[in-house]
Amino acid sequence: MPAYLLMAAGLTTCVGLEFAGFALAATVEPGEPVLVVAPPWSGGAEAVVAAAGGSIVGPTQAPLSVLATGVSEQAFRDAGAWFLVNPGAVSFFCVTKDTV
Repeated sequence: MPAYLLMAAGLTTCVGLEFAGFALAATVEPGEPVLVVAPPWSGGAEAVVAAAGGSIVGPTQAPLSVLATGVSEQAFRDAGAWFLVNPGAVSFFCVTKDTV
């Protein structure tokens, strides 16, 4: 296997682990919107929010996540969420022409 592929795989793994640690360490304030990340099968994140009794915030959703509010973090976890992220913790990924 070429060395550049090994280096790229190692770098991708390191960046992914850093992001996961950063996202999971973020605190979520009660009553504030939370990014619910859930598996794509069985309805995905939308189904997890519905099962938890929460409500989706915003007109669009990503394939593995939705912005939701209305119930506790534990309710989302019990409904099948992989993890919850404070939306402010990942705002640097959401660049639009208005934020540049």
